[in-house]
Amino acid sequence: MRFCPLDGTELPQARTTSSTTIARRITREEPRVELPSAGQDPLIGQVLEGKYHIQSRIGQGATGAIYRAERINIGDAVAVKVLKPELAEDYAASERFRREALALGRIRHPNVIAIYDYFEQPRQGDRPASIFLVMELLSGKTLRDILRQEHVLDIRRTVRLMVQICAALHVAHERNVIHRDLKPENIMVEQYDRQQEMAKVIDFGLARLRMTGKLIKTLTEQGRVAGTPYYMAPEQWMDRPLDARTDVYALGIICYEMLTGRVPFHADTVMQLANKHVKMPPRPPIELRRELPLGISQAILRALAKQPQDRPSTTLELADALQRGLLGAA
Repeated sequence: MRFCPLDGTELPQARTTSSTTIARRITREEPRVELPSAGQDPLIGQVLEGKYHIQSRIGQGATGAIYRAERINIGDAVAVKVLKPELAEDYAASERFRREALALGRIRHPNVIAIYDYFEQPRQGDRPASIFLVMELLSGKTLRDILRQEHVLDIRRTVRLMVQICAALHVAHERNVIHRDLKPENIMVEQYDRQQEMAKVIDFGLARLRMTGKLIKTLTEQGRVAGTPYYMAPEQWMDRPLDARTDVYALGIICYEMLTGRVPFHADTVMQLANKHVKMPPRPPIELRRELPLGISQAILRALAKQPQDRPSTTLELADALQRGLLGAA
């Protein structure tokens, strides 16, 4: 069984995208869901598990909502992610959400959002089942927000942030966690003062656990592409095995966008975009920004190699190449 990578439509065996997706333009906007207004939200004011006082809703997305809550026993603020009821009662979706908790719980790093708790509430009468993930509350902006405001970033600032992001992903990869959905929306930037920023990688909801010596049954059905099209590696489009170098590719695109203000590949349809990721070499970023050090441009292009074996084997290797490129221009 195969599915369209953008709209999830079940496809005949010979098709790779639905007709509606082929005809429509690709958008970077995340899918939204309709949730109750803040004044009508039944969770606000509740105390969950006797320790999390829900204060306000601070965000929503395709899978549910995020709330600000107080940990009563400690008195600090946390974020509580709540899966949509219809997804909480769907085994595959709830298992995917549980996997996010497991993936995050295995990682301890200052550049990865911290997870504190995970719990479920079964259906009771008219009350639907609920699943909750309690996380560190972040107050910064997403990298997407920053790019919208600033378009392109300072070269040194970009390398500093990329080094932090690469360090976070390296720790995840060492614990057999691949993110698989890296994009500017999934990177938060916390501002501590004018001179110090800290990147935080969030949303490991699509992460696939690779456990050496064990056969892991993936939750993504065979042929179903998981990821965000502009940042997806060729092997994701071709349903091939993924590893840490898949994340390296996405980081290459993110770095490209931070330094040039654009992603390397644009297209009107998913099929055109897939073809470019799989076959077309990217335009060197130095051609779009002449003051960019040659070493940095080359490091990005290597991260965007079509074949995983031609990319840096680890995110630390990518970070090192970016730093050497910056030092070589000094």
